[in-house]
Amino acid sequence: MRPPKPSATPAEPDRPPALESLGAVEAVTPWPSPGRVEPVVLRTTPETAIWGHFPTDRMPVLTVDSGTVVRIDAVNQAGVSAAEGPVAYFERLGVPADQVLPELAEVAANPRPAGSSGHILTGPIHVRGAEPGDTLEIRILDVSPRVPYGVNSTGPGAGVCGDLLDTASTRLLRLDESGRHYTFGHGIKVPFKPFAGIMGVAPPTSAGFVSANPPDRWGGNLDFRDLVAGTTLYLPVFQPGGMFYTGDTHGAQGHGEVDQTAVEHSMAVTVQFVVRKGGGLEWPRAESDEYFWCMGIDADLDVALRIAVEEAVAHLVEATEGALTIADAYALCSIAVDFVVAEAVDGNKVVVAYIAKSLVP
Repeated sequence: MRPPKPSATPAEPDRPPALESLGAVEAVTPWPSPGRVEPVVLRTTPETAIWGHFPTDRMPVLTVDSGTVVRIDAVNQAGVSAAEGPVAYFERLGVPADQVLPELAEVAANPRPAGSSGHILTGPIHVRGAEPGDTLEIRILDVSPRVPYGVNSTGPGAGVCGDLLDTASTRLLRLDESGRHYTFGHGIKVPFKPFAGIMGVAPPTSAGFVSANPPDRWGGNLDFRDLVAGTTLYLPVFQPGGMFYTGDTHGAQGHGEVDQTAVEHSMAVTVQFVVRKGGGLEWPRAESDEYFWCMGIDADLDVALRIAVEEAVAHLVEATEGALTIADAYALCSIAVDFVVAEAVDGNKVVVAYIAKSLVP
């Protein structure tokens, strides 16, 4: 549910109980009308990009106030680490050199720290007023392609069935003229449903060196395909300013991302940041107009599921201000809530509880 539009005398927003646990906002921050707000633009350059890890001591590449709309011209990492370089990599797949984003080759030259993943992240963005213990609300306003193609690649040892293939498989998928589908071949059209695979904040300092590959409490490589334009992600804050990163943008993906990659496609991601004071989230949460999503994350799928159930039970009790008991909420989760494996291949698994907003009056 989106926050309400401001009234003539804005005060503490009239939030639905479902949002109480996410922390208070000092004033109503409306969703911007499409095309009405000129975003701050953050481009991906060797200075704003890093190989896949979440440092806690990196200086921000952009500092904004709560309520600011930012367009991040992100890149997907496909081809960046190829031995022949990204231009030759895409030319081999049939993409002319002049259709390859020049920043891919530029950021490929950045030093890659030991232990970092192969993702290219843009950030961090410091949001003024965000402090540890707060919640950073990330409203996803738009995700748009920067090029008309993406890549899916897999091979021996990749994904959940690492022994299924004995040779590498890489395919280029182009958007059709409508821009709504990828042409897969064999008469198959894959719907274009773009999102950012990685959205995260800087982890607590005690976490040490943190690769961007496994998702965790700070978000990161969630690969949750339903975080499309019009949805909101909520992340707990561990460092002053939150220090937000994004990357690994996708044009389409099934839940689980089972062969290790989605349609890896460079996107421009437009978001609005809102600081919610307090909240004390333990795990990422998110919502759309139809669902509230609670997440469980762990290397053990059973543990990830248990966390997602506990988070969903807590949310239902909070959303009804205690009208539902824990027993009520647990039963409701069993009979009316879907638990989906959103991410299965990046070390930690992500299980998402789909709580229909129509369940809670």
